Amino acid sequence: MRSGSVYIFQIRVPKDLCGHELPLVRVSLGALTARQARIRADIMAAHARLFFEGVRTRKLANGQDEDGASSRSEAYGPGAPQFTGETPLEVLAEARGYLKAMASVISGEAPTSPPHQEAALEGLRGLVGIAREVAKAPAGNPIIMENADLLKARYVAKVQGADRAMATATTTTVGTSGEAPKAAPPAPESRIDALGPAAQPPAPSHSPKAAPRQPVPAFELDRRTVARPASSKPLFSTIAAEYFEARAVKSGEDNPDIKTARYRCDLFVELVGDHPVDTYTSADLQAYVKFLKYWPAKEKDRPRDLSAREIIAMNQDLSRKPLARKSLREGYVGAVKAVIRSRMAVYDYSNPFAGVTISYPDTATPSQAREPLSALQLSKIFAAGVGRGFLDEAMLPLLGHLTGRRLGLLVHLTGADIREKYEGVWVAQTNGIIKVNKTWQRVPIKTQASTTFFVLHDFLREIGFVEWATSQGDGFLFPELMRLADPSKSASSYMARLFKRAGITGKHKEVFHSLRGGYIEMMRDSKVDARDRKLQAGHTLSDEHDLYGFRAISESRAREMAHVRLMERVDYSMFKGLDFDKLASAKRTSGRKKK
Repeated sequence: MRSGSVYIFQIRVPKDLCGHELPLVRVSLGALTARQARIRADIMAAHARLFFEGVRTRKLANGQDEDGASSRSEAYGPGAPQFTGETPLEVLAEARGYLKAMASVISGEAPTSPPHQEAALEGLRGLVGIAREVAKAPAGNPIIMENADLLKARYVAKVQGADRAMATATTTTVGTSGEAPKAAPPAPESRIDALGPAAQPPAPSHSPKAAPRQPVPAFELDRRTVARPASSKPLFSTIAAEYFEARAVKSGEDNPDIKTARYRCDLFVELVGDHPVDTYTSADLQAYVKFLKYWPAKEKDRPRDLSAREIIAMNQDLSRKPLARKSLREGYVGAVKAVIRSRMAVYDYSNPFAGVTISYPDTATPSQAREPLSALQLSKIFAAGVGRGFLDEAMLPLLGHLTGRRLGLLVHLTGADIREKYEGVWVAQTNGIIKVNKTWQRVPIKTQASTTFFVLHDFLREIGFVEWATSQGDGFLFPELMRLADPSKSASSYMARLFKRAGITGKHKEVFHSLRGGYIEMMRDSKVDARDRKLQAGHTLSDEHDLYGFRAISESRAREMAHVRLMERVDYSMFKGLDFDKLASAKRTSGRKKK
């Protein structure tokens, strides 16, 4: 099962082992991909079944009577072991301990070093570090190179001290057991000599032809295993789980944005590693971007049976289209940064990515600037939409053109959202919460400013759309879309196809969102005040002066906006005399539409 970004293996102890139904044994598998989790779960299940068979064999060997009581005490006498492994709780504890050990073995986690070896390991790490600096010749750290002998003696003393402590402990143990003492381990100098010339620190070269070795950039290292400072802060996966749980409470567990962000954070853990949250550096983020250079943009190009690294290796030739710069920056890197920032106050740590500058690959194409639609293009779109015979394709382009609001909000409008705000001026407004299939959901609005009312152009009243919309009451204006799993996404697909049918193929530069920009231009041409333009479009007021007064459009300005001059040379005639009930009742069917 999955808990946040962490997978958990669970299995029940067979009832025949103890005569009772025990709670599930749960063991964390860590932050993995779904494929990795399935593989490890299969291995864990095999180990669990072998363990259960071992318990059965042991019980038979010990001999049990019909009441389930063991004859072990009779066989062992008064000094029988306290842990028999035959009571229900003992079986449960033994199974849990065994499976936790197997999970650690399968994950390949390195065992912690014994305390008496820490000093020796520190000494060896120091000697290796000195050797690396000396090998760099002129490019090495001058402080280390000038004091190499002194530093080397210090680290050798650490190794010798650890060896003496271990030898003393060994002698004490041997003396108490009566065995002959073993020979003391060789001195560090002889140990290094025994490894051969390859282990010796190379002498600095004084040849003018010798080129200094270039250090490997930090982001090129395997960030999963790179040494990090000790930390008591939680792991990234823990922070991510808490972050997404909080978002799920706000937006719902099935929110597609949450699922996408969680997937991208799981990808970060798989590629960079799951570390304490305050031990990440800019190199980790740059390494993530380095991998994502070869990450296919389309989901169909990422085989589910391959790991992330296998998919990246497969696309080294960039035969599959890579991610765009905006997706990299705001989607993948943005999700990781959001998780890191989310719990800074709770766990008291600084943002390791604050002020970090990331270098993005040239293959990550920049965002394409949206371009306005011409009068001829608008006429073709309107004609194609009305000709299709579906209410959404007929009216959504016109609503976008005459309100400047986003597609997701327009799709979720109900009849009750339409009202006469001022005499002869009709507006639409959503409170952000709607009921779909007996479940309350949030309207996909981008900002809180989108919940303010916006003016409907008087042309919508002239063609009868406002009268028809208000007659729908609490019903959705576009029920054919609202019955789908993701109305906004489906509407976006339908609009893209409609634009293509109308001959609008501007390589994603002339899209439905261009209608929003076009309406803002219409308001600007009609000298509508900048503050009112922001309120109409649902943009947040940022200027301090604009925040004073009512954060809504006044009556006089609303009348101006309701009668903004329509765009010249656009053919609006196809909207007059439409049967909106007929358009709303039309159903899409699979297959080719009959002519």
